[in-house]
Amino acid sequence: MKSTKATLTAAVFGATGATGRVLMESLLNSSEYNRIVVIHYRPTPWANHPKVIEKIIPFDDISTLQLPVPVDEVLCCLGTTIRKAGSKAAFRKVDHDYVMAIARWITANHQPRLHLISANGANPQSHAFYMRVKGEVEASLKTMGLASLVIYQPSLLHGERDEFRPAERLGFYALSVLAAIPLQAIRQYRPTRMSALAEAMFQHSLKAQKSLTLLKPDDIAVFEKTA
Repeated sequence: MKSTKATLTAAVFGATGATGRVLMESLLNSSEYNRIVVIHYRPTPWANHPKVIEKIIPFDDISTLQLPVPVDEVLCCLGTTIRKAGSKAAFRKVDHDYVMAIARWITANHQPRLHLISANGANPQSHAFYMRVKGEVEASLKTMGLASLVIYQPSLLHGERDEFRPAERLGFYALSVLAAIPLQAIRQYRPTRMSALAEAMFQHSLKAQKSLTLLKPDDIAVFEKTA
């Protein structure tokens, strides 16, 4: 565990997303972090918070990003859906291109550890486009020589969102029923609460990490009690 004094600084990408908002709450209320650099393409609700430094930059220009303070952790909550993005190409730009740009920026600027939300079932060989893109990102990141990489692989995410996703809601109930069956092979697909995912990211940001840490749905679910 790192120092309990408020001396840590986090850089957060995707802070306005459903999981990002919960993570921001933990960071802002924590006694360990005294600075949170929110990197976004438009103003956010935290611009005037005393702990926050807001950096507005088009994500296409991530390579030119310069931060006013050194950071200890880079927390990436970027993510969209094909439906919301409008096309497979637009989805790939967010979930692949922007994430890889962040990773290249980290290595180019000797920044510290990267925490990334991926997906359970991510596989570069998957026939499902969504899982294939997630898997390609994971595979590429593992070859970049990052000092530390923490990958979170949640199942279908469940929690408060700004938008209503009927397919996601239906999937949540279906997976909840399957998860009740006492078979490990099925239980791994139980829905992941966004609050637990955000708490897992927060808690792991306080720990000394290995070069690669991979958290599956069951590893994330451990944080439901403290989330």
